[in-house]
Amino acid sequence: MPVRVVVGRAALCACASVLFAAASPASGVSLRPVTITLFGSGKAFWKLDRRREAGRLALQYRWRGTLEFAIPAPMLADPQHRHLSASTRGTLTATWNGRYRSRRGDVVFTCTYRGTNATARVTAKLAAGRRRNTFELRLHPRGPEDRFFPDRSRRAVVRCSPGLVQTKPAHFAPSWFFRDNLQDHGRLSSDTAIIMLPNTILPSGSATVAFPSEHGRNDSPALGHLAWNNQAQTAVRAQ
Repeated sequence: MPVRVVVGRAALCACASVLFAAASPASGVSLRPVTITLFGSGKAFWKLDRRREAGRLALQYRWRGTLEFAIPAPMLADPQHRHLSASTRGTLTATWNGRYRSRRGDVVFTCTYRGTNATARVTAKLAAGRRRNTFELRLHPRGPEDRFFPDRSRRAVVRCSPGLVQTKPAHFAPSWFFRDNLQDHGRLSSDTAIIMLPNTILPSGSATVAFPSEHGRNDSPALGHLAWNNQAQTAVRAQ
């Protein structure tokens, strides 16, 4: 057989071996599929009282989603999940209903907010938790506008009285995942939502956690009397 044919076949076999190795898990590590299902619901309230001005905003919301991960088996075998790392893409769906009322002197303004089965495309990542016996589910919006659920769209409506213009709720906006405080687990960001979960739900289990969880008040001569409360329960199941 001519030498060039032998060399050509050897090169072809070498290329095929490289491609096969690249497509396989590193070092022959097997991947285990894990499905994480989420259901969240919450009520948010914000109020302002000061001289000649008062405001109230109330919002109820619920959301759901299913995320499919492929996780290296050794990461699941470690009960502390110290090296946990897996990513995927998915879609979340949310419905909400809210109302804003503001009185300035003798003038009253109102806005209503309604969303029905609005969707958010997200990137989701599992990572080791910064607290003992926990791991993190990190959600990021996937799109050019870096927002979660749309504040206004075919499925999300904002209606205000004449003289008041709003494109989204002044607090607890769907695009911020119904949060008001952008300080999320030490990270100042509107496009990162972090859900802390107990290690025990992986690879199979369930838990209910508080997300979002925001409450507080601020009384001062300059700002007036401010108070807010945003409490939600998120049920998470892994299998």
